[in-house]
This record gives sequence, structure tokens and C-alpha cells, in this order.
Amino acid sequence: MKMRRCRECGEGTVRKVSQAGRFASFKTMQQLEIPEDFEIPTCERCGAEWLDAKTAQALDKVLAVAYRAELSRRAQESIAKIAQRRPQCRLEKLLGLSQGYLSKLKSGDRAASPELVAQLALVARNPEKRIRELEEFWGAR
Repeated sequence: MKMRRCRECGEGTVRKVSQAGRFASFKTMQQLEIPEDFEIPTCERCGAEWLDAKTAQALDKVLAVAYRAELSRRAQESIAKIAQRRPQCRLEKLLGLSQGYLSKLKSGDRAASPELVAQLALVARNPEKRIRELEEFWGAR
């Protein structure tokens, strides 16, 4: 990478930096961790990051992988909380899922959509109440 002066502070040199503890917004997630080995051109003085089109495209690819993994983790966590209170088959029926779908999510055989992960997270916050609400909703005429 060609060294250049930082346009933000005018004093530092911009170099590719990889480090832990960096986060970015990606799709529905506000704080998705950027892999620590991913290099981003950064000013050594003020810390401003400079993403050109190529770096931004590469970052989108690594964040997409991290996003899918985080969706899976959150789905599995919510399913485990709900399963302590109610059978999975009942929840699948209430959410309009095919029988065994939640087991496939838990094992990683299926990818969870952000919409389903959000539904599971809401139910997991108070499984008894939320499942009762779903039962009432679907039973209403």
C-alpha cells in the first residue's frame, strides 16, 4: 500500500492496521465485531479509518460471514431458553415453521433469517407470556 498523509488530521501516516476490538454496523446489527486479522487503512496519529472501494467490498464479505455466524448463535441461544419452558414442536407450529426446523437451526444445518432470530429473541425474553400471546393471537377470530 502506498503511504499517504491522513486527510483528517493532516499529520499522521495512513497504514494498513489489523487489531482486535473493532466493530461495525452490518445489516440489522449495530455492533458486529470485525475480525482482528482484517486490515483497514488507519491513521497512526488520529485513528481515522480510510476505506476505499476495494477494502469496503472485502470488509462486507467478512462481515457477512460474521453476521451469519452471529445470527446462528443468537437463534441457538434463544431456542435453548425457550426449550426450558415449552416444547419446540409447539413453538414451531405457532411460528409457522415446519416440524424439526428449530432442531436444524440448533445444529447449524439451516441458516436463520434475521426476522426469525428477532421473533425467537422476543419469545425467549418471556417464553410463558409470549407463547400464550401467540396462542391467543392464532386462536382469535
